[in-house]
Amino acid sequence: MRHDELERFCTRCGAPLVDRQIEGRARRACSTCPHVVWVHPTVGAVAAVVQGVEILLVRRRIAPFQGHWTLPAGYVEVDETPEAALRREVAEETGLDVEVEALLDVLCNEDDPRRRGLVVAYLARPLGGTLRAGDDAEEARFFRLDGLPEQLGFANNRRLLETLVRRGQAGRSRS
Repeated sequence: MRHDELERFCTRCGAPLVDRQIEGRARRACSTCPHVVWVHPTVGAVAAVVQGVEILLVRRRIAPFQGHWTLPAGYVEVDETPEAALRREVAEETGLDVEVEALLDVLCNEDDPRRRGLVVAYLARPLGGTLRAGDDAEEARFFRLDGLPEQLGFANNRRLLETLVRRGQAGRSRS
């Protein structure tokens, strides 16, 4: 479990935080009042946007995995559903509007040094827009599933792409 290194004082009373054993785990807690800092995973949404036999990938402009290809993804805001976050992130990173077709998986990201979280993965299809890189993507393009780039970022992206290849998902028509 990681805590924000700047988090040193209780948000309720201002007293210093200390490490204590609570419910069998080391947790940050107030040294004066009963407040405990509960650390929860963040939630992200990732899109496997397929068009025919191709899948949409973006080349990351930022760390982690800067310069690597990934599925369009991002964090869910407090006032969004994962599906809404997915549509927003795809539009920001690629310029495309998408339709969510199916839930693919819910995964735990374990190789993102920024924070640990749950990633909700969806299968989606483009509805419109103009393909262009934006936001934290330096390039956006479609790749054949049998011609993916070698530099793929995030283990979950590789798992999802392998699942799509195994299922023959790209190119499958809607039922």
